[in-house]
Amino acid sequence: MFKTLLSKIGLRSEAQPISATPSEALAQLRDAVAARLREPEVEEVTIDPGDPATLRVRIANGGREAVTGTVDVTNVYGRLYTLRNDLDREAAIENLVQSILVTVRRPELDLQHVFANIRFRQPGNEQDAATSLAEELAGDVAIVLQLDTPQSLVGLSRADLGERSVAEIRQAAHGNILREMSKLEEERVNDHMIAYRIDDNPPLTPAIVLTDEFWAMVDKNFPDGALLILRQRDEVAVLDRQAPSALITARQLIDMAKQRGVDFLSDRIFERRDGRLVTVAE
Repeated sequence: MFKTLLSKIGLRSEAQPISATPSEALAQLRDAVAARLREPEVEEVTIDPGDPATLRVRIANGGREAVTGTVDVTNVYGRLYTLRNDLDREAAIENLVQSILVTVRRPELDLQHVFANIRFRQPGNEQDAATSLAEELAGDVAIVLQLDTPQSLVGLSRADLGERSVAEIRQAAHGNILREMSKLEEERVNDHMIAYRIDDNPPLTPAIVLTDEFWAMVDKNFPDGALLILRQRDEVAVLDRQAPSALITARQLIDMAKQRGVDFLSDRIFERRDGRLVTVAE
């Protein structure tokens, strides 16, 4: 059902990476992205010779202070050559470039395409807190508001909302993820584990965890309790809380994903108590 899902979850007995040698090194892909970043608003692209995965970009911002940031090509490289999910190389590079430029080419805020999603909780300063819409959730993850664009999910700040209230955005986001859940794919890995994915928009998958509707599905499958792992930004997995070695299995799966480093999200194990997501002591 999910292309390469079982290999990504890591339950194959050998759990070994694909042995075929990639056609290019990580630094070569980074250099290709840097070469493509020749747009009028891109003021500077800097490559660190000591880091094959990242480059620094400075982008003009319409008369306001320029936007600077670090671009990491690890995820694209991993999807092309490690996860083998058949991405077209040139299309993947173009999509990454456009997702970088969308930070200054702000699309119109369409309520049909806003989502409350789960992402790694970034430490910030007081100025960030004043403009951020992120809300602490549990452990090392937070709830962020995002706009789904053709290139990528773009994080929203208070300045992006205009006259709309945060409550209005959150209400729209809830309805939108319920709409996307009509396309939710369920993979029963074994008697004690189920993986979920929104197949045509995988980066939205963690957002399902924020809905009561998802937890109703979990409760139906595992009425005696479930462990949740959010190890990747494109999948959600639940394990039967009563299964033998459930915590050990969850930890092994998270560590596999962390070691691979592609689309990694959280190294915590979660469960839901009294309607709230909490971390589990190991």
